[in-house]
Amino acid sequence: MPSLFSTVRSKSSEGGASIGGLRLLFILSVAFAGLMLYLGYAARRTDFLPFIAVYLAAFALYLWMMLSGGRNDRWLMRLGILLRIALLFSIPHFSDDIYRFLWDGRLGAAGLNPFLYTPLEVLENGMSVPGADAALFSKLNSPEYYSVYPAVCQAVFALAGLFFPSGEWGGVVIIKLFLLACETGTIAMLRAGGYANGRAAVWYALNPLLIFEIASNAHFEGAMIFFLLAGVTALEKGRLFASALFWALATATKMLPLMFLPLVWSRLGRRQGLLFMAVFGAASILLFIPLLVAIPNVASSLDLYFRQFQFNASIYYLLRGAGFWLKGYDTGETIGPVLGIATVAGILVIAVRLARERSAAGFYEALLLASVLHLAFSATVHPWYATLPLTLGLLAGRCYPVVWSCLIAVSYSHYAGGGFREHYGWIALEYAVLFAAIYLEYRRKSR
Repeated sequence: MPSLFSTVRSKSSEGGASIGGLRLLFILSVAFAGLMLYLGYAARRTDFLPFIAVYLAAFALYLWMMLSGGRNDRWLMRLGILLRIALLFSIPHFSDDIYRFLWDGRLGAAGLNPFLYTPLEVLENGMSVPGADAALFSKLNSPEYYSVYPAVCQAVFALAGLFFPSGEWGGVVIIKLFLLACETGTIAMLRAGGYANGRAAVWYALNPLLIFEIASNAHFEGAMIFFLLAGVTALEKGRLFASALFWALATATKMLPLMFLPLVWSRLGRRQGLLFMAVFGAASILLFIPLLVAIPNVASSLDLYFRQFQFNASIYYLLRGAGFWLKGYDTGETIGPVLGIATVAGILVIAVRLARERSAAGFYEALLLASVLHLAFSATVHPWYATLPLTLGLLAGRCYPVVWSCLIAVSYSHYAGGGFREHYGWIALEYAVLFAAIYLEYRRKSR
């Protein structure tokens, strides 16, 4: 295991149960809770400097508690779950996605397929959908795009629309309750798995990025992580049927787990791999039936997303800058597909290397590397995207994803002062420190 997790265990076990240690832990917990509740209820993404100051303070307390609370892991896990419960009632202020969740849910509750109609078409055609009105429409960030959220998301959205066809608060709570259940399940699985020197559950439960982006901002990475971790756990126990079903559910939440299929094949070998793929394929077809009838619509939205959206990128921005310098114009439309091909090629190389050992540790490492490679080559890297490599890093016993979960918060500088403009100094700092951390960690391993 990396030295950070080992050091944390050895240091924290020395005096974590003393009266002074418990007193300090209680003070840290109260301060941490106050900061996280501020981020969830009071912070605004346009006020970047107050936000980043509070976030960094919360992260510092997080690390301090991880160093000082080794014999109080149950309390720390409970604190993480209690904070998620306390944030059930906050309306997300750092992402507009929640309004599309509510919009899609109200269409689904009314019996309409959200993949068939853009919000703009619903209003222009005078379609009467309870709650899908001009007030909600005005808060959508991409009203001219078809929905791209798969079946698991749509089922939760529809449930929220069924119980709360108007207003915002009720539907948000329904969505967050589902994510709370997923997050609690993830923490339980990490605890049972004994990852990260036995403390993965605590590292996950208290991580400020996870609490902020999933519990507060209601991003469905929390559900994808739960199903994916359940799939990985079942796979390691030899339960291929259950693993394939969980993997299909993860893919029907966010389609990212598709990129891990070559790694699963390499882990299992040809015979078991074929069985896994057959079950996964059948389950996925059933889950994606609502989307299959509108493939052109979804494909058009995805194409627009990948070609037009750029946010907090690393290698993509460097290559685009080089393109401006060499060509004199934006070469992003060429760079994007090339980097996509490079991502697929890189994952296949990782899969070939994994096939040589087929160990659990190698599998976790391969999943992490594939996830990091995908984000390194992406044109859009929102803060909540880092929650997946963070979780996979805990499985693999890696420290640098924890570092990134701190650094990536600076990408919210994009919204400073109400504007929508990249601050490349912050982005350069983020990735310079991240890539240095990656280099140092793997260099230490090679020694």
